[in-house]
Amino acid sequence: MDYKKIFDLTGRAAVVTGASSGIGRAIALGLAAHGADVLVAGRNPQRTAETAEQVAALGRRSIAFELEVSSRDSAQAMAVRAISEFGHIDILVNSAGMNIRKLILEIHDEDWDPVLTVNLKGTLYCCQAVGRYMVEQKHGKILNVASISSKLGHPARGAYASSKGGLIQLTKVMATEWAPYNVCVNAISPAAVDTPFISGLKKDRQRLDRELERIPLGRIATPDDVVGAAVFLVSAASDFITGHNLIIDGGRTVD
Repeated sequence: MDYKKIFDLTGRAAVVTGASSGIGRAIALGLAAHGADVLVAGRNPQRTAETAEQVAALGRRSIAFELEVSSRDSAQAMAVRAISEFGHIDILVNSAGMNIRKLILEIHDEDWDPVLTVNLKGTLYCCQAVGRYMVEQKHGKILNVASISSKLGHPARGAYASSKGGLIQLTKVMATEWAPYNVCVNAISPAAVDTPFISGLKKDRQRLDRELERIPLGRIATPDDVVGAAVFLVSAASDFITGHNLIIDGGRTVD
């Protein structure tokens, strides 16, 4: 192996969902910076196009795709578009996600269903759509963005924590089913990351201070803090790693 190129993604084609902002955008740009062409998928057309333009500015081919992650047909159309443009798909990053904060006794179907649909079922749809190509070509890397909420019992996150816990198990099952086809499936679980997703936490000074006290590194993560782990898990550096959940939390979950 040429160790100088162990993280080189030149010639690889990637699909990144939830790439219109936050973690997904940072990962899309990180993959492009390491040489990958990227289909940028997101629900917001304008922000998705902005990410695709940033990928192109790095000298890589890019596609902006408006994805409705809760639609199996939309996920399939995304995979078909990537194949038609790139000829192959080597990397899939599932970063699309949502949260509705409710205490358990207050959760109704309209709170529970969309969170499970986007975070868990949506990931399944995308993995099925892209995974068929990877199984056929007998190689691929899939990375699912989970959360430390899959490990911790955070109050008011019943739906979110359940979806992310389910995502970890789905990752493990896919890893074992697709290992014979040289398709590696892993997950990353960040703690709170400084994106619009945690705007409520940032506005509540007491909550934020309590959270910071629990993080040994003493700060909230940035989207860039996640990129290195993502590049590692979709590059040749991780060819013998599958079914793993890499926690990125500044020590938040250290026992």
